[in-house]
Amino acid sequence: MSGGRDDLSWVLTDFAQRVADVDCAVLWSSDGFPRAASEGVPEEQAEDLAAMSASAFSSSKRVSVIGGGGELAKTVIEGANRFVVLALAAERTGITVVVDTAADPLIVNVELDRLLAQVGEHLVTEGRGGSADPLTGTRP
Repeated sequence: MSGGRDDLSWVLTDFAQRVADVDCAVLWSSDGFPRAASEGVPEEQAEDLAAMSASAFSSSKRVSVIGGGGELAKTVIEGANRFVVLALAAERTGITVVVDTAADPLIVNVELDRLLAQVGEHLVTEGRGGSADPLTGTRP
């Protein structure tokens, strides 16, 4: 990441280092661009995670609404060795946390909620105008 987008990398790095079994965290805008990433995440990987996360979260949010589940705050994708938490971080902003399956999901969830409660107001992505935004709203 370059320019002003690095401002929040230290917050994500602190989170990834403090919470056991968190591999990395990436903050992304609703249009799929990375805003910040924890230390050690190559720029290309941050870009890939941001694009895929925005798409997956938007799809999950739509499925939740269609299915009558109401507003979506988080979704989890489970793999053989990792699970990925996609969460609404702030208006037009999401966060992806990649976690080893050895992690305690409850602890990861509580720590992620704590992080977002502490710094959420600083995570809002300014609107670019034009199209409808799938990540508007605030965290519950």
